[in-house]
Amino acid sequence: MITSFKETVIQSGFAILFLISIFLHSSLFTDPYIVPKWLFAILIILGMGIYFSVATLLGKSVTMNTSLVGKSMAIICCFQALYGLLQYFSLLPSNSVYGITGSFDNPAGFAITLSAGLPFIGFLIQKGNSKYFQYVGWATGIILLTAIILSYSRAGIVSVIVICALFLYSRFIRKRIWKYILLGSVVLVIVGCYWMKKDSADGRLLIWQCGINMVKDSPWIGHGMGSFEAHYMDYQAEYFSMHGQQNNYAMLADNVKQPFNEYLGVLLNFGIIGLLVLAAIIFLLFYCYKKNVTNEKRIALYALISIGTFSLFSYPFTYPFTWIIVFLSVFIIIREYIEAFLAMSWRRNLICILVLGCSIVGIYKLVERIQAELKWGKISKLALCGAHSEALPAYEKLEKFFADNPYFLYNYAAVLLEDKQYEKSLEVSLKCRQYWADYDLELIIGETYQQLREDRRAEAYYNNAALMCPSRFLPFYKLFTLYKENGKKKQMYDIAELIVNKPVKIRTSSILMMKRNAKKTLLGAGYREFVSSP
Repeated sequence: MITSFKETVIQSGFAILFLISIFLHSSLFTDPYIVPKWLFAILIILGMGIYFSVATLLGKSVTMNTSLVGKSMAIICCFQALYGLLQYFSLLPSNSVYGITGSFDNPAGFAITLSAGLPFIGFLIQKGNSKYFQYVGWATGIILLTAIILSYSRAGIVSVIVICALFLYSRFIRKRIWKYILLGSVVLVIVGCYWMKKDSADGRLLIWQCGINMVKDSPWIGHGMGSFEAHYMDYQAEYFSMHGQQNNYAMLADNVKQPFNEYLGVLLNFGIIGLLVLAAIIFLLFYCYKKNVTNEKRIALYALISIGTFSLFSYPFTYPFTWIIVFLSVFIIIREYIEAFLAMSWRRNLICILVLGCSIVGIYKLVERIQAELKWGKISKLALCGAHSEALPAYEKLEKFFADNPYFLYNYAAVLLEDKQYEKSLEVSLKCRQYWADYDLELIIGETYQQLREDRRAEAYYNNAALMCPSRFLPFYKLFTLYKENGKKKQMYDIAELIVNKPVKIRTSSILMMKRNAKKTLLGAGYREFVSSP
């Protein structure tokens, strides 16, 4: 009876962890779709750490039934897929402009959840299960595949095609000709995914090209954690400064926050040394897998391959569920080695004491962070309503919790600018600039300098914003108003002509307004006569 209760607690803990890391979202946070998942998933993990540690120290054996955990994960992923399918058929509202996102704000989070969870249907369809479980498993697989394809996530489609190809290769294909056909089919799918959204794919090629330029500046040890956000957009601006804003990539460039390749991210953060360490870890995992191949290990390996393939084209490690799958899969592959290491009681007890202490301290710190995040969410809504006098004192108090969080600092600087506290806004903005090279931040700093009558610096930041995203109109319009305020007619007319003749990527009312005002200025001043005069 005690064993049954312990197993129930463990399985319930994992089920709650999966549900929270996949489904939880809350408008009480400034980022309603990612931050709540992270905070409460970590809270559950720390709580499970306390439970496992205390139970082990009290001399009670605590084991995890990976088969049950895998089955529960597959079923929960199926619910997520059904959620997305209901959005696709307009029976439930989507969370963004995309048709199918599930409980995420874009298809990437939805697709990586299903792609990483797909191999775990193996626990349902494996031999020894009842026919009922096997039917449920095959039905779950079909639902997951359908949802991934309908999400139009190319990374998701490629990753599941790779997994399906490996499955077919290992189970059914023996003749060489069929192996070549299978490989050719995978290549055709990858090429087809490129043409599915060619402009988006070409935009990622630009990101990777600028990312490689970053790697060249610090190839061996990288630029450190958070280097992509801190520096990438400066490299993109430098690229267009060298190649011109009429470059083929100009209309595709955007305000980028992810490298769309996790391996490139490792290179940027930790350099070639970091990538070699990652390669060594992958080799050791494969070695442990080959030493004793089991069905559970095969499922875990497929999950890691799915995530690894997805990582070539997207940012799966932004989401907590991906990390959970990785650690669970690694645990399954090296479980026998962990059990051998913990066979000695003193090692087991020492690790339990460390885990217990870290979990208690972690929960204390995490509760503080959750409270701070909730407070930030509340005051950001006040600021949006124009209640700056109520919001700003709270921002000042929260700064100690978010001193190195660029999103908070940006938010804080924007509110200060709205409240016309230009000196303080500039101070916070420049502090944010240390952690974040960002198009919108450049505009805020430029506008702050403009309000402080430091026109040269304002012009420099507006120009840099224009180089970061050449297709955007706002930096040029900001320059137009800056020159107009300072009576620099020649520069004003040049920028006005640029705005009028600039091609439009997405037609919006604000862009039409900018073009209309610029054209009105040119026509009202007799622009052609002006530029032709000596």
